Amino acid sequence: MRQLRNQGLWWAIFLLVAGAFLLLKNLNVFGEWGEVAWGGLFAVAGLGFLIWLLFDLAHWWRAVPGFTLLSIGALVLVGWRGVDLGDWAGALVMFGLALGFWASALVAQDNWWAVIPAGVLTVLGVLTGLRERLSAAIWLAALFIGVGLVFLLLYLVRLRQHDSRWAAIPAGALVLFGVVTLAGTLGNNSLAARWWPTLLLAAGLGLAVILLLRPAAGRPQPVEPPPDAIQPAAGASVIEKLPAVEAPAPPKPQPAPTAEQPVDIYAVLAQQPTEPSDK
Repeated sequence: MRQLRNQGLWWAIFLLVAGAFLLLKNLNVFGEWGEVAWGGLFAVAGLGFLIWLLFDLAHWWRAVPGFTLLSIGALVLVGWRGVDLGDWAGALVMFGLALGFWASALVAQDNWWAVIPAGVLTVLGVLTGLRERLSAAIWLAALFIGVGLVFLLLYLVRLRQHDSRWAAIPAGALVLFGVVTLAGTLGNNSLAARWWPTLLLAAGLGLAVILLLRPAAGRPQPVEPPPDAIQPAAGASVIEKLPAVEAPAPPKPQPAPTAEQPVDIYAVLAQQPTEPSDK
């Protein structure tokens, strides 16, 4: 409860500072330095998150807001300098987001899932910058192929792990659909458009050969040890001396039971006290 209250206070302070700053900026109090202060505020906040991350790498999530705020601050400062990035302006922010997830995946080994948003944002950033140079069909095909390669990267990184083998399914489907979309832009009369499926046939045949030649998983091949490594069991060799066997210790003598003496009933009755007679 106390931690939640402290986080709420930090958000309240942030909203107060941001609101006061934007109000003064709109009133032209800062003049031409308003954009510099605005971009510097984002950049300083991003650097603060990254420095905070270096003190405790267990809080890997700090990399995401750190690189995101830093990229927004860089975008504002570049615009203040009069540099026109065009379509790469939006790509710069996407690269900042992607860098935050890449850092999260590198800091903690359990964050292998961060490869997916990191790779997708990187692909979207590149395609956002190249939007004006590519046709709609080629841009869409590049998107499918790029995202498919992201899943393929995840599959290869965790090749020996059982919890991420599913990544091969979207990887193959997206790459295949992207190649089909790209081939559709070449036209049906093109030689490449007609014969490109032979690449799929070759890939399928090669994969089938590799799987058939590789030994089945979970069935280790028996390995016979060399004859010198086989040791006979004790007593199985005619030249081996049998181990000495100790003779059992003799049993301890038990005391002989004492014979019971016969009881004389008349002697017992004679020892009983006599009852007084009534006079």
